[in-house]
Amino acid sequence: MNGQTSIRSFLIADIRGYSRYTDEFGDEAAARLAARFVELITEGVETHGGEVVEIRGDEALAVFTSARQAIRSAVYLQGLFSEEAATDHDLPLRVGMGIDSGEAVSLEDGGFRGAALNVAARLCGRAHGGEVIVSEATYRLAGRMEGLTFSDRGRVHLKNIADPIHVLQVYNEFDAEAAPNRWVLMFFGKPARQFGWKLAAGVAGLAALTAAGVVYLTTGDHTDGGSATLLQSGSPPAALPANAGLDAIVPEAIWRDCHVQTVAEPGATQTAVCLPSSGMPDRWEISDYPNAAALKAAYTEQLNAHSDIKRNTGKCNAFSWGGERPWLHGPDKPGGHVLCYFEGNDAVIVWTHQRLGQPTHMDILAIARESGSDHAGLTRWWRPWHHLIGKAN
Repeated sequence: MNGQTSIRSFLIADIRGYSRYTDEFGDEAAARLAARFVELITEGVETHGGEVVEIRGDEALAVFTSARQAIRSAVYLQGLFSEEAATDHDLPLRVGMGIDSGEAVSLEDGGFRGAALNVAARLCGRAHGGEVIVSEATYRLAGRMEGLTFSDRGRVHLKNIADPIHVLQVYNEFDAEAAPNRWVLMFFGKPARQFGWKLAAGVAGLAALTAAGVVYLTTGDHTDGGSATLLQSGSPPAALPANAGLDAIVPEAIWRDCHVQTVAEPGATQTAVCLPSSGMPDRWEISDYPNAAALKAAYTEQLNAHSDIKRNTGKCNAFSWGGERPWLHGPDKPGGHVLCYFEGNDAVIVWTHQRLGQPTHMDILAIARESGSDHAGLTRWWRPWHHLIGKAN
């Protein structure tokens, strides 16, 4: 209803360096950059239940009825922008974002009026490319959010805002490269003391494992230092070979609801199957291959089974599902390939990862499946998790 006052959360995003990019590469390139920005913003906002209210070239305004969804949308979008920039170096999507929440009046033209709009704009102006800055008001409305980490940025004075605003920066907790040297963990909506990021990751992993109700089993004799494996309580024990173990290359927190197959997938050293009791996806598995050639053969077989999908064509996102392309951890940082398709009533995503020259070399192929053709949900699951699996030590 026009003129109605309600609590809303406003997200404002702005491409950093857009004017300079236009000067250096011309209007045509800038228009392409802006068009891709709008496409991704629309995907990220609407996927999380928000609405894009206004686009002004290199700036976008979105509104949400949920502070939690506004924050999740912003973090999800930063992942999209990072991945896009890594895939296409001609599109430097370095975007700063600001979020504030408060009472706002809806206008007849579809817009809004309220102090939160002004604060969100100022916070966006303070955010560097890749950053999401949120007000304390938004943080308190959202409460504790699994998978996200908040860093206290203190109280700041904003132009045309009478009182200083307490602000925080939010990160996807799986994106270690985005974190500063020190982290602030938020438990149950309250800031905890600062820890180094490695300790923070360990605490988060421990919490995830405790919540999942898992138990440790060891391969071989308990006295000879066998390889540790995590199995869901009640799962049938399946010992790993003493000289192998996906637990050595995959973070322990990922092993919730997983067990090792007695017989690995063809060509694989071993395969772990994961059946989450709730949430996304319905089923996923990960296979470790002995070398790059074996991994390539397994992935090629998956691709060839879907003759309608060609290499480097199509998309795998919330709005378009059916394609194949390479993915990167970041600019010039190898990742692997990803393939997505529908199979009956299921959405399926397949991806590879190779880590070369690392202490733990790995050649892995993973497959995730979600019923009900929920490719949008599967996309949201895949974006952080494939990076987490790939960056595991």
